[in-house]
Amino acid sequence: MGTNNSGYPGAFPIAIQRLIRSVISGKVLHLFSGSSLIGDERIDLNHENATRNVNIREFINVDKRDWDWVILDPPYAIIAAGKKLKEYAQHKAFSSDIKFRREMTIYLSNHTSNVLWLDFCAPTIRGFYREKLWLVLPGGYHTVRVLSWLKREMKPLL
Repeated sequence: MGTNNSGYPGAFPIAIQRLIRSVISGKVLHLFSGSSLIGDERIDLNHENATRNVNIREFINVDKRDWDWVILDPPYAIIAAGKKLKEYAQHKAFSSDIKFRREMTIYLSNHTSNVLWLDFCAPTIRGFYREKLWLVLPGGYHTVRVLSWLKREMKPLL
């Protein structure tokens, strides 16, 4: 995974940035972008590097544009992380919010063909298949993460 020396606890290490940049192309939306500069549109609740500081849930309920790629790096299971927790504008783990997950699934199904999703889990979305999974190993006793590439299945010919 590499080391995160950015000063922001949720930042992508250089190795992850390189991997993501080597895969994506075209029009890119980055949700929960934090300090990242990857993406044409970067949506985050509070970080200065976002192109728009808005609530992700509100954004996906009004955005009607289509994207070649959507990158997701949502909050994980954040447990009393002390100083790190103060840096995050949103403290609740995305995976525990079932209604929000359903809204995200609908948004992704309607607005993109490719999803890159970094999380503790390897989510699936109906209508998409796993093109590739990367097991992200931070080392030591840190939690392993999964970078999932979900690709839209071809629609059947009529």
